[in-house]
This record gives sequence, structure tokens and C-alpha cells, in this order.
Amino acid sequence: FGEFNLGVNRYANLLRSRGVGKGDVVNLMMESSPAVLMAQGACAKLGAIGALINHHLEGEALAHVHRVSGARVALVDRPSARAMLPLLEHLPGLEVHADVPDLVAEGSRFRPLQEELAGASSEEPEIPDVRISDVFLYVYTSGTTGFPKPAIVRHMRFTAGGHSLAILLGETPDDCAYAPTPLYHGYANFVGFAPAFHSGACFASRRKFSASEFLDDARRHRVTIFAYVGELCRYLMRQPPTPRDRDHSIRLATGPGLRPDIWEAFRDRFGIARIIDSYG
Repeated sequence: FGEFNLGVNRYANLLRSRGVGKGDVVNLMMESSPAVLMAQGACAKLGAIGALINHHLEGEALAHVHRVSGARVALVDRPSARAMLPLLEHLPGLEVHADVPDLVAEGSRFRPLQEELAGASSEEPEIPDVRISDVFLYVYTSGTTGFPKPAIVRHMRFTAGGHSLAILLGETPDDCAYAPTPLYHGYANFVGFAPAFHSGACFASRRKFSASEFLDDARRHRVTIFAYVGELCRYLMRQPPTPRDRDHSIRLATGPGLRPDIWEAFRDRFGIARIIDSYG
């Protein structure tokens, strides 16, 4: 957590040097990684609003979510930058800091993110009067009725959710919570990361969910809490059974959408003692 905080401070001091302050929006377009959580934490310290951009979008839908947030600054990782390159001319007011040195060298509008972070201070930034009623994040809808729309997440929701879920899940610093779904959606971020952050537990994620590598991940990270979503449990049930299906330390699974037709079979096959299905 100390190393994480130093990373948060580098992002915060970089953003502050670009004029980002309380109430300003920063677009965060990154795959699941420590970096996106550091950038999100930097927004929290500055009282800024992090708009979590779905890095699977492209074309006009991607341009729309960058525009509608009202951000002047965007932080973009290496895998996401190429999708941004053809859109820069349609986003004239957006300053893009991207982890793509080769594209920066081509003369695009990208600013070199890693170079700027390396030069940024890790000292604590000046923290404004941030209140629990202030907006912390924009989390976009899936866009099933048109382009994605930003839902508002205040500091209260992130903090109360993390604190209360840590109690509900009995989460302690001895736990490791594993949420292998995108951090730009609320579930991995608020049910996976937030309780771990509040309780001092370990948090593990993955850039892209893999049913075949799930148990290997669980053993490697010594996972005790699995935060599923949607049909992940059904995908796991479709994997060929092995004698090592119960060779893990997961004591609890939690998430929305574990269907009744596989609930008991999933519990019995993987030997997970407790399942809490919830939503909202």
C-alpha cells in the first residue's frame, strides 16, 4: 500500500501540473492494472472526477464517451492508445497523455505518459476539502439504448460500499479478493477493490477473464474471496472437471447473477463454503 500511494501521488502531481483541480474531470482509459487504480486514487486526492472509459469501445461511441464527460485531460495506457489515435482530430479540446512512445514520436497529439510520470514528484499533493458528497467517478452504462451514459458515483458510495462490504464479507488483511472483470465497471472496482482497500486486504485482478486459468490464478494469489459477475460461474462449470478443482483457498464467492440451476453444482464442485449473491 505504501508503494501504491507513491504511485497515486505521481499521477496526482502530474495531473495538478496540467491544471487539474477539484471538480475537474479526467478520462481514464486503461485496462485493469495497478495503473488505473493509481490514477483513480489521484483523482480522489485532488477532488477531481475520474471518468472510467470502456477500453473496448471504438469509433464514434468512444469519441462520444470522451466528449460527454467534459474532461480536458485523459490518461491512456498502451493497449488503448491505438484506438484513440484516429479520434484525436474529433477531440480537439482533450489533452491525451498516453503510454505509447512510438506514436508520440510520430508527431501525434499524445503526450508521453510514462516519461511524465517518471518526472513527477511522489510527495503528497495538496489535498483540497473533499467531502463525501462530492462526485468521485463516472461509470458508464453499457449503452443498450444508445451511446453509453455516465452514472455518477460519489465518494460516499465508494467509501460506504467498501467499508460495509468488508464487514459483510468478513474481509481482513489476511484475505485476497479476486475480481477478474474490468475495473471500468462498478463491480470489480466497488465490490472487489473497495473492500480490500478499506480492510487492508490483497486485491487481485486480471486484464481479461480466463476460465481455463482461473484456478491457477486462485492458487498463485492465494485467493480467499472471488467476486464473480454475470455468467463467470457458468463458464467455470463448462471447464473439464479435474481432481484439483477444490485445490484452492477460496472461502467465499460473491456477485450478481449466479443462476439457481448451477448454484449448488458450482458450490459442490469447487468446494466454496459460502456464496452471497447480490445486486446494487
